[in-house]
Amino acid sequence: MIRQENKTGKLSIAVVVYAILFISVVKLRPLILYDRNISIALLISAYCVLGFIGIYLFRDDLRKGISEWKEHGMKNLFWLVGGFIADVVLENLSYYPQYAIYPDYEGNNDNNIAIAAKLVSVPLFIAAAGIFGPITEEFVFRFIITDKLRSKIPAFICIILSSVLFMMWHMHALTMPEFLANLPKLTTGLIYSVIMLKSKNPTIPLILHVFNNTSAFLILFINGSI
Repeated sequence: MIRQENKTGKLSIAVVVYAILFISVVKLRPLILYDRNISIALLISAYCVLGFIGIYLFRDDLRKGISEWKEHGMKNLFWLVGGFIADVVLENLSYYPQYAIYPDYEGNNDNNIAIAAKLVSVPLFIAAAGIFGPITEEFVFRFIITDKLRSKIPAFICIILSSVLFMMWHMHALTMPEFLANLPKLTTGLIYSVIMLKSKNPTIPLILHVFNNTSAFLILFINGSI
């Protein structure tokens, strides 16, 4: 019993440290590194490292998710497909306020992605921004805030909190155009968080996030947009 408590305590500390590293590298980094190219290059490397660390740190959650697929394959497929459809529909609807008010505005996050895509090779960019970036974000916003935190506060507050923070995470300025440009992140966060808790399979929002980013970037590369 004591050994189990010690293990739980160490895991909790590791989770907190992981979240602090994530915040420091992603949000505090631009305050220290003024060279935009170096800053974005560091971010790409950091996402890969944090992705690997997170996979090890949350390995029990990932094993649980894999077991859920083996035991309840059709149910999990339903959540996966349903989540994808709901995300596409609500994401497109949530873009309308920006298109109506600021039709020519391009979010800062999109600009940073375009710059990052030109700094590194396509495989590295896809690995960082398409795979390890989403994995890292899911560990923080869904695994930690949505799931782990619900032992301390009500689940619906965890869902709202993680979704709002997920949207704000992708904002690079506290302006109305930037808020509206990232409104789809709020709906995506709500969908992923609800699926996380209702399906009881943490790998589903992770798969959705990775697929969403990877497919979008591949299309942009094929079209020559980035």
